[in-house]
Amino acid sequence: MLFATLSRLHSLALLLVLTFLGATIIGAAKTGFVPDHSRYDAAEFQNKQGGSRFIVSVFPNPQGKRVLLLDNAATDPVIASTVPREIVDRLSKSLARKGITATHSYGIPLDKIVGQFDAAVLLYPCENYVNADFDKLAAKLDAKVLFDYCAGWSSTNADAAGLMHMNFARTYWPHWLDPEMRQFVEYMQKTTADGDGVLLVPSEALSTTAARARWFLPLNYYLAPRRFYLYKPEEGTSFLTEYFQWVKDYSETRPHKNQQRMKSHPRALSKLANMNTARTLNDEELEIAESRDVQWILFWRHQADFKICDFELVDIDTVRGWK
Repeated sequence: MLFATLSRLHSLALLLVLTFLGATIIGAAKTGFVPDHSRYDAAEFQNKQGGSRFIVSVFPNPQGKRVLLLDNAATDPVIASTVPREIVDRLSKSLARKGITATHSYGIPLDKIVGQFDAAVLLYPCENYVNADFDKLAAKLDAKVLFDYCAGWSSTNADAAGLMHMNFARTYWPHWLDPEMRQFVEYMQKTTADGDGVLLVPSEALSTTAARARWFLPLNYYLAPRRFYLYKPEEGTSFLTEYFQWVKDYSETRPHKNQQRMKSHPRALSKLANMNTARTLNDEELEIAESRDVQWILFWRHQADFKICDFELVDIDTVRGWK
């Protein structure tokens, strides 16, 4: 009796959900719904202390480094995703305590800014800064590093100029609107054939438990009918508690230990050779590739933000040759 009652309740709940979903889709169609970033909340930098640790962590010896803070002047309009002035000031003071010289742009156009720096931080996503000439910006930055606190820069365009781009703003739009991911999907569609087997291999320890870092889920969807194989897929693709355990298990198992990073291997899309995720496979990984008849290894770095420098697709024969 109890199971029958529960079954009826579940059926009713499912009917309500499907009815609501249908009404939502019909309503969206009537209003001319177009899926784009403007329909979601603007990206937001959530570190109230300024996030200086993100910058300091990149430089083993931060003393004497020069950082360009691309912020707004007091008279500039505050636009979506602008980092509040009080947080910018905390960042500047915190960098100074670490021996880093922080220079404010105060809304000055990039081509009017004089001097050399090691890195730049996007704090004000105005058109001039977001649509920067990355080649010219790269010439101003000795360390070739960009810190994005607004999710305003294109990591693909930055990569093309040899700049390492790191986004630290929280984004609210879904995976399938990520332009870099869609670019990578198009590349894989052209490079691989329907039905090809692809073994996904993390290049290093999994550094985050952010659910958004599971880029293998949309890749698996968009690249069907290709066969994707993942370490412990039941846990990695499951609910958050199982996913958190999956991250922990992989990091403790350390399949990447004692494997050689193949930084000299030519990159297909990224220009950042030092960020190459390709590596040799251990014996177990090679056996899995053999038993599943895979044609490709997709090496990746587990991050919440999709960047083409974090992914490298290599054919299995080349990978076997590395051993």
